[in-house]
Order: sequence, then structure tokens, then C-alpha cells
Amino acid sequence: MRREKQLRGALLLTALVSVGAMSGCAHYEVNSGRGNIPGYYIVADVQQADKAIEAARAEGKDKLCPAEFAQAEAAKNHAYDVLRACHTEEAIALAKDATAKAKALCPAKAPEPAPKPVEPPPPAPAPVAPTDQLTVTPSSVTKGDSVTLNWQSSNATNCVIEPGIGPVQPAGSMVVTPQDSVGYTLTCTGAGGSAKSTAKVDVAVPAPKPAPVVVVPPPEPAKLCKPTVINIKFDTNKSDIKAEYHDELKALADFLKEFPNAKGTIEGHTDSVGDKAANMKLSQRRADSVRNYLIKNFGIAPDRIKAVGYGPTKPVASNKTAAGKLQNRRIESNFSCD
Repeated sequence: MRREKQLRGALLLTALVSVGAMSGCAHYEVNSGRGNIPGYYIVADVQQADKAIEAARAEGKDKLCPAEFAQAEAAKNHAYDVLRACHTEEAIALAKDATAKAKALCPAKAPEPAPKPVEPPPPAPAPVAPTDQLTVTPSSVTKGDSVTLNWQSSNATNCVIEPGIGPVQPAGSMVVTPQDSVGYTLTCTGAGGSAKSTAKVDVAVPAPKPAPVVVVPPPEPAKLCKPTVINIKFDTNKSDIKAEYHDELKALADFLKEFPNAKGTIEGHTDSVGDKAANMKLSQRRADSVRNYLIKNFGIAPDRIKAVGYGPTKPVASNKTAAGKLQNRRIESNFSCD
């Protein structure tokens, strides 16, 4: 009986509190019991904040923007706490703030504006056609003289000069020596096409010069290798060569040097005075004396000279006179080129 009285008293107290709270300006609705607030009625703003939070949770906003969702839910819970402390106006303000935050969670992004169409780039300008110019200076020459080619071009990358020159720089000059009249052609090409120019040079052939008159002296008569004869005299019973015959022997040596193929014999002779056998030996000594003189003093090869004594066997004069005997005491030479 006592316990029943206590329960009735609690219910009465709750009713009194609810009625007292409703006496203010707040709007009330049936208490759903979610905020653990006693009474049949509850401030509508607080309970609407609770509903807004749960609606946001149902939409998955607690996953889409968890930090902002936590702030909104904390504001709602704080409104319940303040309401339990009977601070109704403050609780209403907190509840409205929580509702606003719940509704503002994860705002839908405004659609991005459609990209502006990309305008195609303006067409590239058409390439400019090349130009070129070729000149030749002078335009006429005598064969063997040179000329200068000068050329220039614009909007060109490759240039060729024909005939006979080939690729050249887009501008330049060159010295050439044409052998005949010729027309040179400069052709230059570039992105815009090609250009061509020509220049002609006339080459004159000079009249032939008269051949110079060449006076040809008559040929010197060829020296002939003729047999050579010398005549050297000796004193009686002597084989010594006298100084007066040195020049004659030099002439014979010069002849032998001029004609290196010449060979010959030195012949020795005597008069008839005395024994014939002795004269034969004397004539041999006289021939050997001349041969040795030529070899020693002039370097004549020994195999080119023979020495033979004939004694008194080949007189050239009478041995009955002194003058005739002198002529028979002699040396003769006989050389030829055969």
C-alpha cells in the first residue's frame, strides 16, 4: 500500500513538472523518450534536433562527413542535457543549432560548369615561296681567264649551281675558270617551293700567236775518232823522253780520254847503227817509255795501250846521213776507235 502511494506521488510530480514547463512560450509535442527526459510532453525543438540527426545518419552522412556529423550530434546531446537541467530556452537554442548543423551536413557539390569548347588553333600561314638571284662578273672573258659567280636567296634551305659546281650555301660567291661559253643555273628550294635563275658567260678563244722563229744553229761537226800518229825523236842509244815532246803526249792522252773506246799501239824505232838485236831491245824500251808515261801521268788504262819495238826494220829516212838517222830514231803511235 505504501509503495503504490509512492508511485502515484511520482506520477503526480511529473505531471506537475510537464504542465509547469508548458506554461512558457515553447512548443511541445509528445515525448518519444529518446532523450531520457521524463514526462508525456517534451520541447519540440529538442526532439526535432534528434530527428534531424537520425535522418542524417540514415542518409549515411555519418560516413560521408564524420567530423561534422559528430559536431551536430554533440550539439543535440548537449541540448538534452541542458533541458534536463530545466534551462528550457537555452536547450531550445542548442537544439536549433544542432538541427541546422544536421541539415547542413555534406552539402551536395554544385555541378561543375561544362568546359568551354576548345577552339582549334588558327591555321599556320602558308610557307613563303623562295627567291634567288645569280650574277657572273665579267660576262665575257678570254679563254683561260676567271669570272666570279655571286648568288643570294631568301626562304630557301638548299641551293645548287649547275653545271659542274653542285650544292652551295644559300648565299655566297665563287671564282671559276670556264673553258667554253656556258650558262650557269642557280636552283634553290624551300618549304614554299623552288626558284631558278641563270647567268651566262661568253668565253672567246684567242687567235693563235704566230710561232716564234727559232734559229737553229748548225750542228757542230761530230768529232771523229781518227787514227792518231805522234812522232817523238830520241838521242842515240837513249830511251828518255825529251821535255819538248810532253805537249804532244798530252794531246795523245786527251784524245784517249775523249774516246774511251780507242785503243792502239806505241811503236819504237832505231837507226841502223850498231847491232840489230841491241837496236830491237832499244826500240822496245823507247816504246815502253812512252806507254808508261801515258799510264802514269794521265791515268790511261794499261789494257788500252800496247808497246812494240821494231828496231831498225822500218826506217823512214836514209841511215847514210845524220839527219836521216835522227828521223829513224823515233816513236810512232797508231790509235783508232774500232
